[in-house]
Order: sequence, then C-alpha cells, then structure tokens
Amino acid sequence: MGNYLKNRVLESGSTSVVVPSGTTAQRPQAPTFGQFRYNTDLAALEYFNGIQFVQVAAGEIGYTVDSFTGDGSTTVFTMSIQESQTTQIIVFVGSIYQDPLTAYTVDGGFDITFTSAPPDQEPISVIHTDFV
Repeated sequence: MGNYLKNRVLESGSTSVVVPSGTTAQRPQAPTFGQFRYNTDLAALEYFNGIQFVQVAAGEIGYTVDSFTGDGSTTVFTMSIQESQTTQIIVFVGSIYQDPLTAYTVDGGFDITFTSAPPDQEPISVIHTDFV
C-alpha cells in the first residue's frame, strides 16, 4: 500500500521533505513515470523517465500545474499542455491522488476525462513534469 499526502502544499517555513530512499537493487520492480527516490548507492536523487532511472541534475526538472474546480457534473477539462499518456501527469482531486489507470484518461491532446465527475467545489490539480 502506498503513502498518501493529506495536504498537497508545503507550509511556508517548511525546511524539507523526505523522499523514498534505498540502494540501486531496491528500486521498484514496476516503477511509474515521474517517480522520485534517493539512491543511497549513488548518493543522488533520481527519477524514472518512463524507460530507466536517471539522476537529477540541477535545473533539469520543472513542472506546470493546471488548476480546475469540480462542479459535480463536468468530466472533461482542458489542460494547458498536451499529454499522450495518463502516466505523464499526476492528478489530485482535493487532497486525494487519482490512479492513472482507473480515474481518468487523456486523449493525446489537451483533454483529461475523469471516469466520474469530481465533486462540486472540489479543487483539481493536474501536475505536468517538464523533463529537459
């Protein structure tokens, strides 16, 4: 079972966050796109780019967040960045992480379609990682 974040925003004055860590041999058996971890063998932060784990270099990763608000009936929202796979984004409805295999689809364009409408007045955050 995974860990879930209750609050998706770090409070002002926060000094750090803890990311999963382990040796190269302890990498996940089936990693997902954008997964971060600290490799204790390499003494480096690394991420899974969809093919392999690579080390993070300074200035290498950025992100864009699309923010929407649910109305209880709308299931399709237009993102600011085109995506071809559900695993290329991280999605939260309220503070609940949405499973990319069951909660939504992307059309290879700018639309994200939820399998059921997000609740009325519930914030929706779609996080795009910009690997350069």
